[in-house]
Amino acid sequence: MTERSFIPRMTLAVLGVLGTLNALYLSLHRWQPQTTAPLQCGVIGNCQAVQASPYSVFPPTNGIPVAYIGLIGFVGLLLLSVLHLSRERLGSFSLATLTLTLATLGLAFSGYLTAIEAWVLHEWCQWCIISASLMFVFWLVAGYDWRLWRTNQGAEAAPDSVRHEVMI
Repeated sequence: MTERSFIPRMTLAVLGVLGTLNALYLSLHRWQPQTTAPLQCGVIGNCQAVQASPYSVFPPTNGIPVAYIGLIGFVGLLLLSVLHLSRERLGSFSLATLTLTLATLGLAFSGYLTAIEAWVLHEWCQWCIISASLMFVFWLVAGYDWRLWRTNQGAEAAPDSVRHEVMI
């Protein structure tokens, strides 16, 4: 078995930590808004308006706070990434495939929320933009890592004579 680089998997773990911290900040504010300071939203956007909108929960108006969904998602990605540093599989499932699948779901959800900000609310939250950006980069790196894993799997399955012919 050829060793593949740890760099993409370490990058995924770091992105998972950053996403978890971002989502934790939003979740803590959502959990006790009356005891926390207002959301610090730099020069871009109106975080309070986005967080107070009916779309700050999913499904809209009567659902689970999006900040909690983000926290659960990023913690899940972080755990998969850390586990993937030391092993390739979780039971019969490839950790590279599981990570990419969860990242794809997270990216789709982030895209939905970003579209709501742009075309429905006409307001932006810098923390939401950070979350969506982290999710996009996570998805890119997870896709790259999955591709490396698939290439490595193909190299393992090929007999030595085929590998030699391919190299020529």
